[in-house]
Amino acid sequence: MSQESAKAFLDRIGADANFCNGLVSRLAARRMELIREAGFDFTEDELEEAKSSLPPGALGHVAGWFCDVEKDEREPFRGRKCGGGVWH
Repeated sequence: MSQESAKAFLDRIGADANFCNGLVSRLAARRMELIREAGFDFTEDELEEAKSSLPPGALGHVAGWFCDVEKDEREPFRGRKCGGGVWH
């Protein structure tokens, strides 16, 4: 593990849209696996509907990040993008 490797990763995410999109898609799939393993059963659309009923900021930073990733490659990203252009 090195700072150079971490910086190279961030550079690639900023420069390679296919790489970034692939990671975010895999994250979304894994997120739903974790949710189901925890005993919950709903679709991405149902999650979006439930989130839309909450006031802004109700989820907080961590919960909000966990809930805000893209649904699939055909739809735009949802989530937070820092000033450096990295999704988190």
